[in-house]
Amino acid sequence: MTKRKILGYRRENGRVGVRNHVIILPVDDISNAACESVANNIKGTLAMPHAYGRLQFGEDQDLFFRTMIGTGSNPNVAAVVVIGIEQGWTQRIVDGIAKTGKPVKGFSIEGNGDIRTIADASYQAKEYVQWASELRRTECELHELYISVKCGESDTTTGLSSCPTVGNVIDKHCAEGGTASFGETSELTGAEHIVAAKAANDEVRKEFLAAFEDYTKLVFSQKMENLFESQPTKGNIAGGLTTIEEKALGNVEKTWQADEVRRVPAARGCSI
Repeated sequence: MTKRKILGYRRENGRVGVRNHVIILPVDDISNAACESVANNIKGTLAMPHAYGRLQFGEDQDLFFRTMIGTGSNPNVAAVVVIGIEQGWTQRIVDGIAKTGKPVKGFSIEGNGDIRTIADASYQAKEYVQWASELRRTECELHELYISVKCGESDTTTGLSSCPTVGNVIDKHCAEGGTASFGETSELTGAEHIVAAKAANDEVRKEFLAAFEDYTKLVFSQKMENLFESQPTKGNIAGGLTTIEEKALGNVEKTWQADEVRRVPAARGCSI
């Protein structure tokens, strides 16, 4: 069988992306305004504001740093400008991203002030945009892509058409050795048994069900009578869905039609 090809950006660490973003990444919510100012100054960059990065500790803090470093390391990102309040945490994220070989530079506001930081970061962003604009896509194997699927606003038709179509694409992708992930734990209520039944082994099944149970406990801890306007959302309801179970049965069609679901953190193959 002829291997499918795509045109993609091969990054310094060998991973393949289909986008070529220069992102302005804040370490903390206090740095959001500076990042957005840089993006306003330098067209072609993408600021990524968020509400985290302060007063976090333990597992929560570890997850935060993994998320920030993972965002900057994404193969759809060509280069990264990191802006934070403190130099230490800023450098920690810069160092994590730099391990991929990707161009990245950090700027801290303390001791420099907003105006100087924005000016210096804007100059660096301009350099990165010029460099990234000269990159060209090259022919890559389809299986080199990591594909992640997520909800795109469900209605009565998505479980019949668009979601199964996505699942069909994932089947073909994984059949060629590609990697795919599905991250809608909160939107599986009523269909979790279907996903669990596809687990490759008991260990994977228990891991999945433990994550789903954690979410269920969170829901009940809030003493909510129902999840209406959250799950399903207002838009889902307007589209004709009446329960989270209806939505969930459509969502799982995006996984894949194949019988087996595996968790493969670092290897090729379908994962969840």
